[in-house]
Amino acid sequence: MSSRSARAAQEPFPPFRIDPRDVKTEHVSCAVCGGDRPRPYRPRMYSVAGVPFHLVRCPCGMVYLDPRPDGPTLGRMYSDPAYYTEGYNLGVETENYFDRKDELVLQYTETARALADELGGKGELLELGSAGGFFLEGARRAGFSVRGVELSAPAADYARRELGLDVFEGWLEHAPWQDGSFDVAYADNVLEHTTDPLGTLRKLRALLKPDGHLVVVVPSYVNSPWFRALLLAQRVLPRKLLGQELVRILKLDPDRDSGHPYHILEFDRATLSRLVRAAGFEIVTVAGSVPLPAHLFKVARRDVKTRLLRGVFRMLDFGMRRRLLPAARLRFLLRRRAT
Repeated sequence: MSSRSARAAQEPFPPFRIDPRDVKTEHVSCAVCGGDRPRPYRPRMYSVAGVPFHLVRCPCGMVYLDPRPDGPTLGRMYSDPAYYTEGYNLGVETENYFDRKDELVLQYTETARALADELGGKGELLELGSAGGFFLEGARRAGFSVRGVELSAPAADYARRELGLDVFEGWLEHAPWQDGSFDVAYADNVLEHTTDPLGTLRKLRALLKPDGHLVVVVPSYVNSPWFRALLLAQRVLPRKLLGQELVRILKLDPDRDSGHPYHILEFDRATLSRLVRAAGFEIVTVAGSVPLPAHLFKVARRDVKTRLLRGVFRMLDFGMRRRLLPAARLRFLLRRRAT
């Protein structure tokens, strides 16, 4: 059996591609302020078989795709198994999502235990965008009672079938749970995918108990000074200095297919703060960090360039966690406001 055949046999479901003729788009206004006078920010940020998608920036600071895939198109995109086998991380990880099951469940168990310590207790937990259920499984091991909602039919089915988890397949607004059902909601790398982030946050608030909490994690690199500086620097920066893997992770190459346009929103601290307050939350804590690319940190390379890049990422992460530098990833811990 070839290595490709062996890999396909181990995958929970075979990959396929969405026909670009099925990708429908819609014009949108800013999700934060409602404005409709954006300026170009990053042309051709994403592409599907040569069909480009462009980022724009609102005067309020929000960055978003316009036009963007419409709701039904997004639903088909997330039901594409290729999202979990190669599209979900755009190169940050060298393995696909399902190959990392054991690693992720252990990692998420520690994350959930830390969350319980942070909140001073456990209770009923809802995860929005629960994927194959690895965080839910970790939270269950940490002592939470867990449920999830997931748009991708293959991923939701995997969570139910392989892990025995209670996962609702579909959009959050169609979920069957009564308001006030949960002690904590968890949305890790989800809000940037939503067509109505304010509505999503308000629905999550309604599902929380009066003293409930919400954890929101979003990437913030694209809407940061780092990305804007690198767009300028790449004109003179030799590609070989970074390497093709890092060029892809940093989203610097418009001539390569950077994957489907999954990220339709790009937040920074100010825009996300404004949105969560409008949804009825108060901010408890905000933490910043940077994802550490697997091709640098999960390999045994000892060449000078790899060691240098590892050092750069470690210094960036140190500075971001201590709020000395703009973050590439943000974690908000929120509390449901009474009114």
